[in-house]
Amino acid sequence: MDKYSHATYTCASTTAIFSGLSLYEWSFILGAFASITLGILTYRLNRREQMKRTLILKNILENLEIEPTSKPAKIVSELIHQSPKDL
Repeated sequence: MDKYSHATYTCASTTAIFSGLSLYEWSFILGAFASITLGILTYRLNRREQMKRTLILKNILENLEIEPTSKPAKIVSELIHQSPKDL
């Protein structure tokens, strides 16, 4: 019986608190929730677009082949590519 009375008092308290709000206060709460939701969605959209851009730039740089102009630079470039990757 005790847990039912706590549930009843909780529901009654919640109803009393929310029934005391005016239309202006309800619109403020609704606007605050809408603003928070739009802020989170904007953040996620911007982050996704930045990740796409970063991936595109990474693919461009990986496929970009730079040819050294001088013969010693070509030799050094070949040695770097042939060397172990953990150095």
